[in-house]
Amino acid sequence: MADGCREVLDDLELYLDGECSDELAAVIADHLSDCPPCLSRSDFERALRDLVARHCRDTAPPDLLARVRSQLT
Repeated sequence: MADGCREVLDDLELYLDGECSDELAAVIADHLSDCPPCLSRSDFERALRDLVARHCRDTAPPDLLARVRSQLT
């Protein structure tokens, strides 16, 4: 793995979370546009995050929500 790839992958989580500087985001986006293996990894990480977000949200059962709301009013 090239050093540039290693650096990008080290910061990929920050990039995907939108928590890196604009300068770093530009560097990573530029690298991803020229590096199919890193782009593939980024696509996989993004898809995994989306899958987890869709299926791993805890929600209270509707009857519990109704009881809590009734107690609040």
